[in-house]
Amino acid sequence: MKDEHFLLQESIPSLLWVYVRPAMFASLITGLYGIIDGIFIGQRMGPAGLAAITLAFPITTFLIAIGVLLSIGTGISVSRNLARGAKDLARTYIRKGAALFAFMALLTTLGSLFTPQIMSLLGKGSDGLVVDLAQSFITIILLGSTIYMLPIFLGDILKNLGHPRGVMLAMVAGTLANILLDYVFIFILNLEMAGAALATISGQAMATAILLFMLRREPLMKVAPNRFRERYRSYFNILKGGLTSFVIQLSTLALLLVHNRLFLHYGNELYVSSFGIIGYALTVYWLLVNGFVGGMQPILSFNYAKESPARVAQILRISFLIVGGFSLIYGLLFYLFPDEIVRIFSSHDIQLLNLTRKGFYLVMYALPFAGLNILSAMYFQSIGKTRTSIFLSLGRVVFFMVPFIFLLPRLFYVTGIYLIVPLSEICTALLSFFFLRRNQRESRRYLEPRSSCHESPAADN
Repeated sequence: MKDEHFLLQESIPSLLWVYVRPAMFASLITGLYGIIDGIFIGQRMGPAGLAAITLAFPITTFLIAIGVLLSIGTGISVSRNLARGAKDLARTYIRKGAALFAFMALLTTLGSLFTPQIMSLLGKGSDGLVVDLAQSFITIILLGSTIYMLPIFLGDILKNLGHPRGVMLAMVAGTLANILLDYVFIFILNLEMAGAALATISGQAMATAILLFMLRREPLMKVAPNRFRERYRSYFNILKGGLTSFVIQLSTLALLLVHNRLFLHYGNELYVSSFGIIGYALTVYWLLVNGFVGGMQPILSFNYAKESPARVAQILRISFLIVGGFSLIYGLLFYLFPDEIVRIFSSHDIQLLNLTRKGFYLVMYALPFAGLNILSAMYFQSIGKTRTSIFLSLGRVVFFMVPFIFLLPRLFYVTGIYLIVPLSEICTALLSFFFLRRNQRESRRYLEPRSSCHESPAADN
């Protein structure tokens, strides 16, 4: 763990540069596995391959959600306890987080026995060939789900222990291996969807090996006594800490499932392929923003635990400016270069190009608001206001997305499907703004030094 004086006294811009830059890069590299698969499959197999991998995308999103649930929950608990000097307790949290991970990995691996049933849900209404292609991909991914999720879990722990650059290098190595193996398996050995899945698992295995080597050399990983009198309390704290990020990922999964179903109902597999391309472009954005807030989280949690409210407020202010500016720039890319983005995945289908261009023009309005919503949820999660964070994450789905799903396609058909995300993000942004203002108005301890209260924030309640 980096010297606590560095986290408490270094300027906020410098801290964000040190932590956020490699975290964004590592997040992007991790997510590039699926995008790279989409590029190779799209160029090799055309719209049918893109539709198949889009149908399979909710499964990889679910695995990421589990990894994020355990990694963020463990990381926040580790960071807060290190800030208090409770190193034995921090070590215990790592051990408990690893036990939870082993249990969840066993369940996801067993899920490979039920891929026909899973595809009957994901591919209902789709062409039989597309379903078979997606099933071959999903089976291998679930069989290798332990390896698929390990870099997510280990990466966040090492980041909270002060090794963001090492995590970044491990992810780069895994991605390069994935690119090379994608070409070999898909183009040379002609393994198609199975080749894409094997390349993904192999790349994650490379990253896992490097991260495990780093973790073994970490002094904090010496065996620690169990500091919990209550047997299950530590598990509850980990799950509670990562619940918001898990809900955000699950809402993404639900979004993918619903969009696929709606496009198959109001259109055909070509619309699914089109949305797959848009989804890949949005995934890059979400990865970068999630990487930013993930890199910000150790700084925010540590300073909050050390009762440095002025620095916490500065972290939040600078982060909003950066995320907002980045979101506007990314949205302009959707507006200015939609055709170029489509040609990365498919070079020859004019109808696919026209459909996807229209979708980009509609979806781009979501970006400025989506980034602010992700940042707001992570802020409340990092300062211990888990209920507010979960409410914002669930509110996006329950209060806005669900009603829009039922209403907009009936009114505007396919155009309405594309409008679900932008309108949901805009409404959620209004809700986030309300809670941020209320937090600022009702609880001045986040903005002013707490001279009258010396209690530590509730990290483990």
